[in-house]
Amino acid sequence: MTIQSLGYVGIGAPDPTAWAEYARTVIGLAVEPGAASDSGSAAGEGPVRYRLRMDQHPFRMWLAEAETGGVTVIGWEVRDGAAIDALTVRLKEAGVDVTAGTEEECLERQVTRMVHFGGPLGIRTELFCGRRLAPSQFVSPLGVDFVTGEQGLGHVVMKTPHVQEAIDFYCDILGFRLSDTADYPWGTFYFLGCNPRHHSVAFIRSYKNEGTHHILCEVTSPEEVGRALDRTREHDVELMATLGKHANDGMFSFYMKSPAGFGIEIGAGGVQVDESTWVSRTYTADIWGHHPVP
Repeated sequence: MTIQSLGYVGIGAPDPTAWAEYARTVIGLAVEPGAASDSGSAAGEGPVRYRLRMDQHPFRMWLAEAETGGVTVIGWEVRDGAAIDALTVRLKEAGVDVTAGTEEECLERQVTRMVHFGGPLGIRTELFCGRRLAPSQFVSPLGVDFVTGEQGLGHVVMKTPHVQEAIDFYCDILGFRLSDTADYPWGTFYFLGCNPRHHSVAFIRSYKNEGTHHILCEVTSPEEVGRALDRTREHDVELMATLGKHANDGMFSFYMKSPAGFGIEIGAGGVQVDESTWVSRTYTADIWGHHPVP
């Protein structure tokens, strides 16, 4: 596959400061103020208020003020400039308008090269290479270790009534695999992967609304999941789904509502996919738990 991993996401939040405090005190991310160059013009949004770190990258998420909460930018890391060129050709052949990132935009993203286009749900989607690593070591304010590396940030799950169009875009043009499908009473999910992580993006069919369902932050142990669950009680964070274990990716996790309304999944123990032997299946239930919280 040409795309290597989910590199970063931009998040719009009605109250970025509240989201930053939640990121620091509940998730365990390192929060840094936006740089002077973070004009927000690269994504057509307000100025970046905060950058969020979870590893050696300069940021994996950023926060900008927006009327409604959700993911505003999805950035995919590719191997090199040749990979950007190859994907640009495929996108243009499919009728997608692709724009080269300006020098200012690349500086804001801390990358050598970047192109962007309108992806599914109208979300700005970026392909980048040559990410600059942070000069300082990542230190979680809560001592949390996150699973990133070759698997990238985690995953992002989006709600849309146009599921098949989104799947075709990611699989046929960008080269993702359909890892699995989950047909639950509360919705049908389609999980797409690009590296050993079971899925880096997923879509749920929704006829009521369109937008962000949740973002995964994977930690290194079940104990870290439990400590995060304790912090939701300490900080009065509303749960979306109880503790449980997924049947498809094996993730031991729970879901909570972020200050911007969409969910954050904290999980551990996700399976890694072997492309040579993996078989896509349809699941109808989790192993246990993950009961929706009204």
